[in-house]
Amino acid sequence: MTPPGLRVFDGDAASAAVVMVHGIRVSSSMWLPHARRLAPDFRVSAPDLPGHGALHGGTFTLAAAVEALDAAVAEADAATGRRPLVVGMSLGGFVAMAHAATRPGHLRGLLVCGSTARARGWKALAYTAAAHIDERRSEEHSTEANARLFRRHATPECAEAVIAGGFARHAFGEAVRELRRVDILDLAARLRTPIRFVNGRRDLLFRQEEKTFLRAVRAAGTAAHLAHAPGDHLFPLQDPDAFADLVRDFHTGLPAT
Repeated sequence: MTPPGLRVFDGDAASAAVVMVHGIRVSSSMWLPHARRLAPDFRVSAPDLPGHGALHGGTFTLAAAVEALDAAVAEADAATGRRPLVVGMSLGGFVAMAHAATRPGHLRGLLVCGSTARARGWKALAYTAAAHIDERRSEEHSTEANARLFRRHATPECAEAVIAGGFARHAFGEAVRELRRVDILDLAARLRTPIRFVNGRRDLLFRQEEKTFLRAVRAAGTAAHLAHAPGDHLFPLQDPDAFADLVRDFHTGLPAT
């Protein structure tokens, strides 16, 4: 039985499994362009996080998001007989690390994009302010503003995939408040799953602490690498071909299971 909010894209049970976790205020539909490129080598699935997409009526908490991802991981494992690679972007990367930190051995690897920053100090204030601005808009104006943003910063194909899934206006603030409450670096230090951190070269906000995250994981004896891609925080949506190649490359280098 498919868990609520789980989208299964292309690929079949004979393919390797990849579970992709979306960013803040968007939905699993953002991964459609990437799933097109990864099939038929991979069976791609993606959960909607609480408060987002098909689960827009719920409230976002990190614990509930981890449970949604855990259900997606279990579904992928059951469908293919293989532990999946989990790919997370931004909020999805934080959720992926929280999941792997509490469920060692469930995943083959982690590819985490734009998720090397702690929600503290001026960074937390900036995201809180952005969430408040969006919450004060009407639903229509919020949708229009977010659609303009993605059409300006993503490829047309990726922008339309994001827009088709809708925007989670209230979940934005809920997720920011959750991330301010949790020490993401502590979760990273508890990882026992091979991980590759990837940041856009122009994503200066999330690059500030990237080496701190890398050292924290390596200090625990876990295999961890850091790579950079052209673009900014939305780089997976700015070159889906290159991002699909990143997924393939990382999967190929993982230990056989």
